[in-house]
Amino acid sequence: MKQSIFILIVLWMVLIIWEIPPLFGQNEFHGADSAFEREGITILWAILKGPTEESSWVYIKIVNSGKSLFQIFSVEAVDPFSKEKEWVVKGKKLKKENLIRSNRTSFRDKTARRILFYQSMEACEKENPDMTVYYLGVPDTSPEVLSEKEMENYFEKAIERLKK
Repeated sequence: MKQSIFILIVLWMVLIIWEIPPLFGQNEFHGADSAFEREGITILWAILKGPTEESSWVYIKIVNSGKSLFQIFSVEAVDPFSKEKEWVVKGKKLKKENLIRSNRTSFRDKTARRILFYQSMEACEKENPDMTVYYLGVPDTSPEVLSEKEMENYFEKAIERLKK
């Protein structure tokens, strides 16, 4: 009898855990790749390679399809061990195309990036994002290019591939 009750309780708990994400909706996603698309937002990464790491730049391009409800975005740099955070961009109006540029060396201590999207300035001020895309570091699939023109060509082709 006790064993049957225990099994029923465990099954009930598993069912509840299974149902929670759909009830509340997932709003945090692991970007993982250099091209990400969700809810009318496309995020692309590329590295503009310089002769040294200090002269190399990491670019994050955020494209708003116009079908998104998001109005504001922020980008946080995060140390995965201490959890210390630093704003790269905070509370910026989300345009059709947004370009964030960070020196490659800025990823040494704060390797992770969180890109936060808000539907209103009020949500941004309360630091209550409607969608978060997180990266544990610069995605391995990010191309290293030697010119801004080459980088723009990559961004255009990546967007075309995502549309297919």
